[in-house]
Formats: sequence, structure tokens, C-alpha cells
Amino acid sequence: MIVRFTYNITPDFTIQYYGMPFISAGKYNDFSYISDSKASDFTDRFIRYTPDQLKYDESAQTWSVDENTDGTADYQFDNPDFNVFDFNSNLVIRWEYQPGSILYVVWTQSRNDSHSTGDFNFGNDVRDLFNKTYPHDVFLVKLSYRIGL
Repeated sequence: MIVRFTYNITPDFTIQYYGMPFISAGKYNDFSYISDSKASDFTDRFIRYTPDQLKYDESAQTWSVDENTDGTADYQFDNPDFNVFDFNSNLVIRWEYQPGSILYVVWTQSRNDSHSTGDFNFGNDVRDLFNKTYPHDVFLVKLSYRIGL
């Protein structure tokens, strides 16, 4: 979603705002391995792991795979579930105090974070974005003065 507006207080004094929040989540299930990548039928290209072949370690956030079900993990991989929070905004105040000479005051804020729960809850995710994510603020002032010759 993008929010953008410009408010002209006078022809020489304007306020502009741009904001873009981004919230995304992904949760993976039905893990599989490729058995025949060139099979003509899509479902013949992979085989799903059985519950006996997969084990999740909550503390390490990793999945262990025992392909031959001998009780020993053959390999492991990190939990691919994700939540991503991102917010970028700009506020620009522009004042042309005399023809050709302009004062800009700019405030930019960005927030971003991620974690690996994979649960999407819009209300909670928006609250986390603004309450639990530390902002990075930048303030800028630019003054340009036109020298008439």
C-alpha cells in the first residue's frame, strides 16, 4: 500500500507526504524432495516427506530429515517460515521565501524487522511494525538562495 498526498497551504508553501508500509508472511508445509525433475506430470516430480521422516527442533528452529527412517537425521535445514515488516515514509515541507530561493525541511523514517513465525495477523502485524520495531529517523534541512545578477 502506498499513501501519498500534497497540501498547498499557499503557492509558495507546501507539505508533501509519502508513506509505504509493507507486511508479509509465509508459512511452509508439506515438505518434499525432488524425485524426477523432468517428469511430464507435475505430481511425479517430487515425493512428500512422511511425518516419520521430519522432526522440528523448536529451540534451534530447524527441521531434521531422516530420509531412510533409520532414526538418524541425514540432514537439516532452517525453518523457512517468515514475517517481514517494513515501513518507509518521507515528509517534505517546502517554502519559497522569495522567488527562486527555497527552504526544504525533510523528515524520513524507516522501520524494518523480520522473524520466523509465518503467522499473518494483520492487526498484530501492524501493531508490531509501529510498537516493536525501532525507527531510523533522518532530518534534513536544505536552504537555497538565488543571487540575482
